[in-house]
Amino acid sequence: MDETDRDMIAALDRRLRAVEDRLEICQIEGAYSRAYDGAKGDEWAALFTEDGIYQGRQLAGMGEQNFVQGRKALSEFCASSPVNCIHYLNMPDIKIDGDDATGRANFTFRAFGTDDFGRVSSTEVQGYYDIAYRRTPEGWRIRRRFTVYFERRQGTSYGYEPSASPFGDSNPPFDENAGFRDRR
Repeated sequence: MDETDRDMIAALDRRLRAVEDRLEICQIEGAYSRAYDGAKGDEWAALFTEDGIYQGRQLAGMGEQNFVQGRKALSEFCASSPVNCIHYLNMPDIKIDGDDATGRANFTFRAFGTDDFGRVSSTEVQGYYDIAYRRTPEGWRIRRRFTVYFERRQGTSYGYEPSASPFGDSNPPFDENAGFRDRR
């Protein structure tokens, strides 16, 4: 094997490592959704570095945002989620620089819960995650995940709830000159 062959093998090895790094980071993102949506706190926390951070962006008019650091706190945060939810993540745009990488992944997040009367409430959020990754002895992990919100919608499904009709035995007094109420 001459020097040209060794150079070609070294170049191929670098390219293969770059592909493997990207695939491992993409696998983290797939596991992120599955673990969080299933409230599997330890699995979700294991995707972060030991001192990893999950936080939300503070916007005017919003309450205080989440700031969770360290695997123990991350595990408790995930496992104690008060809603059933599902993440829809796009493929992240990944930039790798040695043992560090950054990414941005657009997302839609849907959460569902029930109130004391059994009514279903839902929340849908769109935005993106800015993510910092680090190569560790365990493989690639999330060092910091920052949530940026674009839109949030909430709703409640009341469903059919039987109730007494407001009609009574007769109609209220009628005035043909009275207007009507338009509440559209």
